[in-house]
Order: sequence, then C-alpha cells, then structure tokens
Amino acid sequence: MDTRGEDLFADLPPVVEVDKLPADSIAGKIRGLSQPLVIRDFCAHWPAVVAGRAAPRQAADYLRGHYKGVPVSACYGAPETGGRVFYNEELSGFNYRSVREDLNRVLDDILACAHSEKPPMIYMASTDVGHWFPGFAAENDAGISQLNPTGFLWLGNRVRIAAHYDLPDNLACVIAGRRRFTLFPPEQIANLYPGPLEFAPGGQEISLVDLHNPDFERFPRFQEALASAQVAELHPGDALFLPGMWWHHVESLDSFNLLYTQWWRDSPAYMGRPMNALLHGILSIRDLPERQRDAWKALLDYYVFDANGADHIAEPARGVQSRPLSELQARRLRAELLNRLKR
Repeated sequence: MDTRGEDLFADLPPVVEVDKLPADSIAGKIRGLSQPLVIRDFCAHWPAVVAGRAAPRQAADYLRGHYKGVPVSACYGAPETGGRVFYNEELSGFNYRSVREDLNRVLDDILACAHSEKPPMIYMASTDVGHWFPGFAAENDAGISQLNPTGFLWLGNRVRIAAHYDLPDNLACVIAGRRRFTLFPPEQIANLYPGPLEFAPGGQEISLVDLHNPDFERFPRFQEALASAQVAELHPGDALFLPGMWWHHVESLDSFNLLYTQWWRDSPAYMGRPMNALLHGILSIRDLPERQRDAWKALLDYYVFDANGADHIAEPARGVQSRPLSELQARRLRAELLNRLKR
C-alpha cells in the first residue's frame, strides 16, 4: 500500500471519541449533532462483526448467507491505481471498469488477492441492504429505527475513496477491516478543489487532491483545508457519526473490508433535493451580470438562508414563506416549478 501520505494523517487531530453507547441511547446522542463523533465498540457484538473478526473468509460467508442473488455493481481497477477510485488522466472517464456481477464472484476475487503486494482494485459501493441483503439489518441493529435510516454495504480490498460529501447524516459501522476517515467541514469546499459537478465516480463530486501525495503547487489552498481536518481510524466494531455535508476521504487499510452505513435526513421526505436548487442556480443565476447576482444573493439570503422576514405578513397569507412547509404546500410548489421549467 502507498504510504507516502502517512505523515499527513499522523499530524491531524483525531475526531472526538466516546466509549460504547447502548443502542437505546444512540439516536438521542447523535440526532442534530453538528460535529463528527467516533463511538468505540458500538457494534462489536453484531453477528457480522463477530464473523469478520474471526477471519475474512467467515465475513464473506456471513455476507453470502444474506445475499439475495441479484447481481451487484462492482468496480475493478488495475494494480497501478494503488486502490484509488478516481478519474483517468484526462478526466474523460474513470480508472476502473464497472461491472454487474454476482456477489460470490466479487468476494472470491477479493479473497484470492488478499496476500498480493499489488492487488487489483476491487470495490462494491453503496449497496442497499434491504434489496440485496434481506435480514442483514435486523440481525445487525444499530437502534436508530426512529430516524428511518436507509442502510448500505460497502465492500472491497485496499481502496481509497476521494474526499466527497453526502447530504444525509450517516452512522458508519465498521464490520470487517480497518478504515481511516479524513474529515473536512463543509466550508472547506474551495480548498478541496472539487472535480466536475455532474461527472464523478459514484455520481457525487469529489476532491481532485490525492491525500497520499498532495500536489501543493497545483492545489495550494489544500494546506488551508488540512488546518481544519480531523482523522478517525476505526477498527471492526467501531462506528463514526458523520454529519451531512462534511467532506470525507475514506480509506480501507486491510485486504478485506466491509462497512455498513445508515443514512437519514431530518427534513420530511416530501421536501425537495437541495442539489436541484444548486443546479438551477447555475442555470439561471450564475452567469447574470454581477449587479444582478448581488441582488439575487440578497433575495436568497432573505427568503432562504435567513428566512425570518415573514412576521409582518398574516400567517394565512404567507404561502411558501410559511415555516415549515406542509406536505400540501410542498407538492403545490413542486408542481409550479415543473410548470415554469417547461416554459
């Protein structure tokens, strides 16, 4: 494994930790939390973790036992990638091939190269446990059902996932293998040099900076991002609460790794996707003259980011300025937007 960046990780402050929390208190502990939190040994008793601690093959067999048989999406890259899931050199494609494959084949391939000094990159990302692994969630219960999470499994050998962010809050539970998370707060986006917005591995824009070999000449502001970074090295049975919108670089440190993430939003399901607003802002606002952009920035602050200016309007007349929007108001607004986008 490439270790050129080890000094970088060693110099970063660790994420705040707490000892094991009982499952019946975890939701109250993390709900609304704005900072990441490591929970040691949180899921050490789970059957999946017990199997993973015994041996990689037993972790694989446990997963096989819950597999529905539907092909999974997997990535295969050459050993020369060093496990980095990334673009090709021209940013016109990726450094791996995507396949739909039987999980048993993916597991066999990972186990077969476990002792290789330069293994190929093998990676299965965000696979919905409810669809592909029925029964897994019930046997490995995080105790956060009141948050209505959606669970995903992430499988691979020694892979590196570039820094990126996700909208939902996330409780990431390490099942097998060690994981290193390097975290950056949302306001560091400019210092992380994101790649193309609409074309990225996994569909979510990623930082172009290689944390194992950062090019400070090309990305000088990344040093500012490092000043705000935190690091968490997790072992099987540990969990990390990751607030939504935090950038995270994720690295698998062993030859067989399995991660179980559970994502949830605090906003109602009927609310719109913020990314849609961002894309429409690029379409309709970004290229206006500066004076008009400044005017729209003031409007967005007033109606969206501050959103405290409707007290002078009688409540029944506030319309879309009502807070929070009801489901009926949200549906009406969505319909109005769709009509306007057709013009």
